[in-house]
Amino acid sequence: MIGDRTISAFYAVGTLVFVLLAWQFAVTVLAVPAYFIPAPSDVVTALVRARALYAANFLVTLWSTLAAFAIAFVLALLTGALVSEIRFLERTLYPLLVALQSMPRIALAPIIIVWFGFGPASKILLGTLSAFFPIFLNTVHGLKVVDSDQIALMRTLHATRAQIFWKVKLPNALPFLLAGANIGIIFAILAVIVGEFLGANRGMGYLIVNQSSQMDTPGVFATVLLLSATGIVFHYSIQALRYRLLFWARGSEVSGSKV
Repeated sequence: MIGDRTISAFYAVGTLVFVLLAWQFAVTVLAVPAYFIPAPSDVVTALVRARALYAANFLVTLWSTLAAFAIAFVLALLTGALVSEIRFLERTLYPLLVALQSMPRIALAPIIIVWFGFGPASKILLGTLSAFFPIFLNTVHGLKVVDSDQIALMRTLHATRAQIFWKVKLPNALPFLLAGANIGIIFAILAVIVGEFLGANRGMGYLIVNQSSQMDTPGVFATVLLLSATGIVFHYSIQALRYRLLFWARGSEVSGSKV
């Protein structure tokens, strides 16, 4: 029997194929110049022709993104746990972090590049700042919305504060934590690319700037589509992780959808 996930994947692939075919047909029939809108075949040709160049720059961006996301995830989880467990930090640190969230972090990119140079350190820092806040806020919210009856039950069993956190609060916060991670990793790659736009000697953002200056439109489209595919892989990887970790919630999710 075909599952819902297989059907969803079929619809996604079918939609993508239809869009690519319609794009190829429209560009060919209307004779649109390649420097304006290249055909998918031109984009694929550009990608294959310069595959070594794309691979080298893609690995730089991928490394910076994964490093930034990993640092942001750990910091957000630790900070969120401390804020939710320590009343003093909730009153002092939490409002400050929420205020910092409204700060245009991308606008700080030139300053960060001046401080840390054109290497990967500035891109990782920028990606970490961008990915931290959605993970942190979702973590705090997930740790706060625990069922009070579960905590009361654990206390009647003489559970310690640490046991309540690990056995009740953290599992309850996992859906929120992974939702924040899903947003955070996209923010991380966007911030890294912006950092590469502004100042870098390697990376996909640096490659887009060079291709644009040379009017290499098929190359720019190839770079953008490669980055889009990377974002899709990130998204579905976290969705798969969520499906694995939250196996205990599948039944409730299914029953809830039937109500």
